[in-house]
Amino acid sequence: MLQSYSEREAGFDMRKNIPAIIIIFLLMIVPLASADARELRLENDRFVIRYTAGDDGIASDLVRDSPRIRERIIADIGVDFAEKTEIRICPTLEAFREAQPGRTWIPLWAIGVAYPAENVIVLRSPRAAKGSRIDVVDVFAHEFSHIALGRALAGVTVPVWLNEGLAIYEAREWTFSRISALTRASLMDRLIPLSVLTLSFPAEEGPAELAYAESFMFISFLINKVGREAFHRLIRDYIRYGDLAGALRRGTGMSLADLEERWLVYLKLRVSWIPIITSVSTLWFVAALVFVYGYTRKKRQVDRRLKEMETEEESEEWPPNGQRP
Repeated sequence: MLQSYSEREAGFDMRKNIPAIIIIFLLMIVPLASADARELRLENDRFVIRYTAGDDGIASDLVRDSPRIRERIIADIGVDFAEKTEIRICPTLEAFREAQPGRTWIPLWAIGVAYPAENVIVLRSPRAAKGSRIDVVDVFAHEFSHIALGRALAGVTVPVWLNEGLAIYEAREWTFSRISALTRASLMDRLIPLSVLTLSFPAEEGPAELAYAESFMFISFLINKVGREAFHRLIRDYIRYGDLAGALRRGTGMSLADLEERWLVYLKLRVSWIPIITSVSTLWFVAALVFVYGYTRKKRQVDRRLKEMETEEESEEWPPNGQRP
């Protein structure tokens, strides 16, 4: 009877203490969750990378690749800085928002933000952007170009075409949609003047895509055609005097209008062949060539095999009266 009573009492007490047990259980779980979410850190000579468990591979890629990418970007800009840059990799959208210096508001679609004054880059982990493919190293290259240029040009207004064009150039973000936008605008004489893209980009998606494409191509033109040294002089002159028109003239020997005129010639040469290779007739012609090549190659293989078979038959020794042994 005691045992039975005790069991009933125990059952009664258990029911009374269920809330307390749940609380104790949750208190045991919370430290484990906090341990999983605790901040981890990797560091090299130029960067401090802060992340949480689950992004170890991304952090390792960045600690390995970031010095090389940094060296390339600094070589293009021509101005360096000594301080280490902090990279924050955020596992959730909420963490991404909370990691912004000063809790700056950012749009939902943002995957990386650079703060040159604070020397901080905030990146969304691919885990925090389900359904999209994020190459964190490429995003880092884009954002670090903003850091490097922003720190070089601290105190002066950075032209938007320079800021965004260099970021796309360094991250190698040259997509087919941007090629198409630039090609159509060039052939139809609907390019946006670079002077318009100095202070801001259009808000509409189509014109904005064209603005990014133009900026990329202009930076490519400056670095690869006008010359990296001229680009370095432009940056250093702008740092010293804060006069964009003067920096362009003294750095390259040309005004923005003159540079733009030469760039348009360069641009038309670069994009004029694109409609030719993407036209329907050209695609059918290429398809026909591929078919003919495949048919010819297959026929040669068959002919070669038949000859090999004939050679094998001729080399066989047959007994008298044509009978096999």
